[in-house]
Amino acid sequence: MHQTYDIIIVGGGLVGSSLACAILAKNPQLQLALVDANSEQHADPRLLALHLGSCQLLMHLGLWENLSAHACPIHQVHVSTQGRFGAVRLSHTDIEKTMLGHVIPAQVINAAFNARLSSMANLTLLHPARLKKLHQEEHGVWVEVEEVKEDSQIPATLASLKGKESSWKGFSSIVIAADGSYSTVREQLGIKTEVIDYQQSAIVTITELKRPHQYIAYERFTDAGTIAMLPLTAQRCATIWSATNAHTATLMAMQDTEFLHTLQQQFGYRLGRFIAIQKRHVFPLQQIRAMQSGYQSVLLLGNAAHTLHPVAAQGLNLALYEVACLADALTKNTDLYNLRTCLQQTAEQAQQQLTTSRNLSNYLARYIDKNSLLTSTLRQLGMLGLDLMPNIKRQFIQRVTGQWGKVPSLFLASSL
Repeated sequence: MHQTYDIIIVGGGLVGSSLACAILAKNPQLQLALVDANSEQHADPRLLALHLGSCQLLMHLGLWENLSAHACPIHQVHVSTQGRFGAVRLSHTDIEKTMLGHVIPAQVINAAFNARLSSMANLTLLHPARLKKLHQEEHGVWVEVEEVKEDSQIPATLASLKGKESSWKGFSSIVIAADGSYSTVREQLGIKTEVIDYQQSAIVTITELKRPHQYIAYERFTDAGTIAMLPLTAQRCATIWSATNAHTATLMAMQDTEFLHTLQQQFGYRLGRFIAIQKRHVFPLQQIRAMQSGYQSVLLLGNAAHTLHPVAAQGLNLALYEVACLADALTKNTDLYNLRTCLQQTAEQAQQQLTTSRNLSNYLARYIDKNSLLTSTLRQLGMLGLDLMPNIKRQFIQRVTGQWGKVPSLFLASSL
């Protein structure tokens, strides 16, 4: 026995969850299934910088009421290089907006999505469950999933997998793969990838400050890697330190007091004195690009299609841009037989944004451990030039906040 859906989404992380909410917000008549390998208790230590467009999307989806108390606005961005002249200063006033974005803990966003998804009509939640088999036919896709065995009790929302059966089979017109950098869907389709291993890792932690951060986000290029300090609530900053694997290992071996001293020494005192740090987490850094955006009735989305280096803070924002584009395309093509056309339209609309984001991330990532006078000087001249040309700066800010070109409706202004 099987069930039939208009769309099956594989991957219930931030991208898959936002896609389910976005599609049903604009197309409530559609029947969706969402396959998520993680339980509701899944921990996520990331601290996410969401640009203006992404924040508008969360507002349109009705999540902001649950996020606002934990979301810290970014009013300005300051980018500089240790020991070099020139800096880029980007402000919300440059584009006549109230902010450039917000920094929000991923755990908070996950909880908001879990609450929202569990109350949505026309949505079948399957979790914890993972893809077992995918098979395409002329008019759609067969998907078979199996239960993920866990020590904890299966959540009550697993109605389709509870009981004696440990697998489930469904058919849909299209399948969206939002199952991450090591996508099972992508693997089963045989889609090859191009991988750039930067031999770098990112240390993520929270730094407590002696004085207020004034809602300024900093990115500092140093001899020891790139340090991002993003404003959080309660006089704290999200700290993301990207460095070579060897230097990351050295930093992680330090006691908290030594790490805090090293961080202060490398970053400087633009944020005043650092007084404490919280638990440190390490994430390996790679760029992974799928050689195809999908195949027939399957579309790859988010990290399943392209994993970017976090130095330009564009990965999740790009994925949410694709989510908004797909929701718009589905609204304009209500005939389900044209869903493959929707997938193609989404891939084409997102391509320019993807190319810009990928090139920027790759360019900056390659200079994290290159500290020659020539490369540093060229980078600083670029910073100084951008800071001195208001029109170019405005266009740059619009691009990196999702407000340039053909902006999807869910990225447009709301009451945020």
